[in-house]
Amino acid sequence: MHLTEANVLISVVDVVNLTDHNVPHSEITWSRVSMTSDRWICVRHSKIDSTKTFRWIVLDQENDYKHISYSGSTVADSVLMHPSEPIIAFKAFKTFQVFNLDTKSLLCETSHGEKVLFWTWLNSDVIGIITETAICHWFVWKEETSPKKVLNNHRRLKSTQIVSYKADHAMRWLAITGLFEEGNGISGIILVHSVSENLTQCISAHAVCFAEYHFQDNPYPSNVFCVASRDTRSHGNIHVIELHPYRKGNLAPKNTCDRIHVDFLDSFGKYDFPTTIQVSSRYGVLFMITKYSVLYICDMETAAPLICSGISNDIIITATLNTKTQGILGISKDGMVIFVNLQKTKFVYKRKHAVKKNVQASLSEEKKILEVDKMTSDKCQSVHRKTNASQ
Repeated sequence: MHLTEANVLISVVDVVNLTDHNVPHSEITWSRVSMTSDRWICVRHSKIDSTKTFRWIVLDQENDYKHISYSGSTVADSVLMHPSEPIIAFKAFKTFQVFNLDTKSLLCETSHGEKVLFWTWLNSDVIGIITETAICHWFVWKEETSPKKVLNNHRRLKSTQIVSYKADHAMRWLAITGLFEEGNGISGIILVHSVSENLTQCISAHAVCFAEYHFQDNPYPSNVFCVASRDTRSHGNIHVIELHPYRKGNLAPKNTCDRIHVDFLDSFGKYDFPTTIQVSSRYGVLFMITKYSVLYICDMETAAPLICSGISNDIIITATLNTKTQGILGISKDGMVIFVNLQKTKFVYKRKHAVKKNVQASLSEEKKILEVDKMTSDKCQSVHRKTNASQ
């Protein structure tokens, strides 16, 4: 698809720049700017004088992130907002504290005996903590609880930089992503763990997400696992896989075993790779964003690719689904907060056309297979008749 066509189907809107809130350009990094959902943007930035104290600010979705809703100072090395409530969590080395920002009260705290490599809110109740030896869960609202070990850290993750930890809505499936430099590019390892089966597998990929999606021919929604990767030949794949437990009456998704092929653009460099996957269940599409800000949109039903377009002139450091518009909320390295919105009427028409074309291609391919099967069957029967006649 030409970029001009993509520009008709999506709009990219610059909302606000973090530098407008006195965040220095040098402080706009992946480790300092976080979004646990589209509700908040949280930034831990400038050191105050020569002390070990840092400033932090929180921007709220309600005013399009244009005004600071909360701010303060902290000695913490990392700060994360609760996905939906005005609650903030601080990590200072091995200690965790959770505060209510409206009442300014400490809600709970805990500590961990090991160095923390990565941590995040997995949902509204659980903070996931990854150390050098273990993956732990802290059930924040349970009284007198400390982080509980869920499984051992895998040896293949120990030489990587952990960049993501996600869980499905029921906490039955977990996925941890680690990146590392290999040859002339960036490779990824994703540890996938089934809690109910207590089984773990590592796969080569760069980005992952879990989603509930209702496929058209099924009576119930499916729990799906979406994963994106790039190989050494600049080709990418996106897999959409249904996870158990399976709902009775549901058919397997048409693209369970299919791959959405993505060709990475050479002009964006050899280090480009998928960093974010998001699913819009309302519009039936999957968004994949690369480090160098290329957006790919694919159909969830058929795996048909719909759009490929650049959305920023700089690196995208973090992005999530905009739950209001079902588009994308992203932040670039230059501090720009952007909305990527679907031009709904035109996009729906494009999706229907692309899906119809993809289905026709699939039916044509099936017809060819059936014709080959019939020819093979006829040939076998002919040989069988000749064999019987000779006997």
